[in-house]
Amino acid sequence: MENVGTPGVFFEPSTRNFRLRAKQAAYVFRVNDSRILEHLYWGPFLPLEDDLSYLSLSNVPGPFDPRGVVSVATMMGLNELENLADEADLRERWKVYTKAKDSSDDKVKSRRLENASWRLWSMERVRGGDLNKDLSEGVMLKALGESQSKVASSWEDRSQSTSDGNNLKGLNLDVSRSNRAKEKPPSPLLIPGQRVVSKETGKSLSPKLASPRKRGVAENYEIVHVEDPTEVTNWQKLDPDVLGKNTQLLEFADQGTGDYRRPSFQVCYEDGSTQSPVYYFRHRILKGKSAMPKYFPNIYLVEPREATTLVLELHDFVTGLVVELHYTVMHDYNAICRHVVFLNNGDSSVSLQRVMSCTVDFDTDEYYLTQLSGSWARERQVVHTRLLDGITAFQSGRGASSHQHNPSAIISCGAPNEEHGTAFGFALLYSGNFLFEAEVSETGRLRVNLGINPQGFAWNLEPGESFCSPECVIMFSNEGIGGISREFHRLFCDHLIPQRWQNFIPPVLINTWEAMYFNISHESVVEFASKAKELGIELIVLDDGWFGHRNDTTSSLGDWYPNPQKLSYGLAGLSKEIHAMGLQFGLWFEPEMVSRDSELYSLHPDWCLHIPARGRTVGRNQLVLDLSRAVVRDHIFHQLSNILSSCRIEYVKWDMNRHLTEVFSQDWPANRQGEIAHRYVLGVYELLGRITNAFPHIIFETCSGGGGRFDGGMLYFAPQIWASDNTDAVSRIYIQYGTTLVYPICCIGSHVSTVPNHQTLRSTSMKTRSLVAMCGTFGYELDPRQLSEDEKGEISAYIQLYKRLAPLIRQGSLYRLWNPFLSSSAAWMFVNRDASHALVFAFNIRREVGRLLPRLLLRGLIYESVYQVEELCPGKLVRNIDTGAIMLDPRGVYQYGENKKLLLSGRTLCCAGLPVKFLFDADSVLFELKAVTSSLSL
Repeated sequence: MENVGTPGVFFEPSTRNFRLRAKQAAYVFRVNDSRILEHLYWGPFLPLEDDLSYLSLSNVPGPFDPRGVVSVATMMGLNELENLADEADLRERWKVYTKAKDSSDDKVKSRRLENASWRLWSMERVRGGDLNKDLSEGVMLKALGESQSKVASSWEDRSQSTSDGNNLKGLNLDVSRSNRAKEKPPSPLLIPGQRVVSKETGKSLSPKLASPRKRGVAENYEIVHVEDPTEVTNWQKLDPDVLGKNTQLLEFADQGTGDYRRPSFQVCYEDGSTQSPVYYFRHRILKGKSAMPKYFPNIYLVEPREATTLVLELHDFVTGLVVELHYTVMHDYNAICRHVVFLNNGDSSVSLQRVMSCTVDFDTDEYYLTQLSGSWARERQVVHTRLLDGITAFQSGRGASSHQHNPSAIISCGAPNEEHGTAFGFALLYSGNFLFEAEVSETGRLRVNLGINPQGFAWNLEPGESFCSPECVIMFSNEGIGGISREFHRLFCDHLIPQRWQNFIPPVLINTWEAMYFNISHESVVEFASKAKELGIELIVLDDGWFGHRNDTTSSLGDWYPNPQKLSYGLAGLSKEIHAMGLQFGLWFEPEMVSRDSELYSLHPDWCLHIPARGRTVGRNQLVLDLSRAVVRDHIFHQLSNILSSCRIEYVKWDMNRHLTEVFSQDWPANRQGEIAHRYVLGVYELLGRITNAFPHIIFETCSGGGGRFDGGMLYFAPQIWASDNTDAVSRIYIQYGTTLVYPICCIGSHVSTVPNHQTLRSTSMKTRSLVAMCGTFGYELDPRQLSEDEKGEISAYIQLYKRLAPLIRQGSLYRLWNPFLSSSAAWMFVNRDASHALVFAFNIRREVGRLLPRLLLRGLIYESVYQVEELCPGKLVRNIDTGAIMLDPRGVYQYGENKKLLLSGRTLCCAGLPVKFLFDADSVLFELKAVTSSLSL
């Protein structure tokens, strides 16, 4: 028996239970007597010796819920076949009947049984094939061998493990339509444990592709032996009753066979049928993580020992559709990574019309949904909803994850609480159209689905082809929403953000956009850089307006070469001059777009997404390039490579300033147009992967009209994402607070901007603007040429302070203290790993005169330690108690008196808290805590 605390995947054959055990959580399901995966439990650790099958006794069938299946054999009057356990039993029985044909038994009945057996395990013939063709033993054995070989070859090809998430198999994006002949050529006859391998590539082949008649050369493949994955052998009856699917908690749900909740997947076959029940066939437990397609975002491993993966193979025995459910248990986190692979091992095409990366069913409770929603300049606002009967859903159908909704969610048992209670987190590592559903059934049970948005999606799978869903990370916490957040932060920093940027402190940058917009020149940028250098800024980013003949939004996207009228010495000359000052240089691109007024569009008007003979919708005066086409991706890659190789560039901002319309491609046939939105995203991933691999020294920051594509898919390629085009400090408090529910501080692009703010016309103090920006990547969006001497002094001081505090801010554990969505103030703190050092940030949103704030209770500290509490960067305004007016006090205004440092225990700071006094709207305070003793007798 394994130790209770041992993480990994455990299978108990006698009960058919699977236990997935993360750091402090367990996820349990079973294979029931009907070969359905029944969910049992997700929560804290439970002893391995406890059989959780009893939890299925909570299922209560409804009077009208379908239950049980009448077999084809029964309908044909052959009750002898009704109780066969599985396909293997059926094949064995068929062999017996075939050999018994010529015995003294009833030959007529034997022949009927032979035909019925054949039809049951090869139903594609029943669904349109010739039922009167030769059923002699030789023909049957050959067909039997072909069916077995399909399963063996496809399984082995998909079940390779990897210890490095960057060592990925390629995704076949150039699949042509299959020209299948009416007469199928014979396939090599395989026995269990064999597969077909190409002699040229060493990869597994579908048996039909290895046929000499298909290939034309008989010697281009060989048959090799493979080790069989695990199959359940205990099929004794374990369930007291036969229950319908609508009654049970399921791991993966089909449609149309008795489960009336929203399904995990939907398909459509060539005959128009949409039912495809899939049943457990076998499984495999892998050390490490199963491979994802190349450039597909996923949680990667540094060492195989960091995770264990369970791969379950489910079959539709009628059509040959195979579904692989992949569960990767992260040993040092309360996280499980899930994705689904579909393989068409049948002889006809199938259209995938709905693909959820994960389905999780919960037993009855009082559930709340926390989601991140908003709009441009108001991204990721925290929204809490109590889940009642019916479906609560949010989605994106814009071609990107969007400003409106984020592909993440938290489910809480009871009202959401930052510190306490059970919570479950979901994050889809995907940057395109997505759908989140929370459905409360008539029994009060909850189903959660998260995956690709089925709106406009249809993926055609020809025989032998496969499809992989995006990866979804699910997370458990019994420390409320805060616990979910900290686990996501740790996991994403360690296993999602590119490894070369881990624990990296980015240079303090300044962007030219709000200072110059399109009005740039070599001379103005050099002067701009010179003034920025005096402040302590380290990186100059040249934003929009440097390329083609661009002077506004109407032209030049796609023409990625420097404008000679603006940059008289080219990018190389500008970069050289900036580096000579001791500064670094960065550049803005929008590679996914094209302007109608551009050389690229005049040469290749068909390279944008559009429907022939229809108008083309423009947004921000631009069109979207068709990144599903390899020729377009290659062109963009070479353009960017030429620029990035032309001079020293250390930073790239990758923007996307409109969403997708007319999602139609010239390169793909009609039956694949439902794939284009997803192929676009795959094209973005390929392009980002190629360019970041080619220039690994360059920091990439992604952007989409601000925070319109802030998701785990982008973080797989870039260590930071621009959080919002709204740089107002008060607005950013809400945006950045919400973002931290899932995403770590180190990836949140945040800058100090000028006042009045360009988006809100609000004025806030330099102190508040600086403290908000410190809780992110920290940079500037203003014109250093226009600053007063006092402002220059303040900025220099805040840059030095940030550089000292940045390691703790970026690597510490985040505890949110005051919620701006529930109060008039916001506060959070960062604590290092041994809780010896902490920072507390607090902000006032709206100051109601005469009202006092509650004491700020801290978290994450060691109760027995004593901490020195020091206020950093005091304020400069104080209220005159005689006149009531707020006045400037150049000596500094402190919360507890000048140079006053408190010595308090962790217990007192967490239970009694700190009094905080705000004087005006958008006031702020920063405390630094340092442990001066490790223990205290209390």
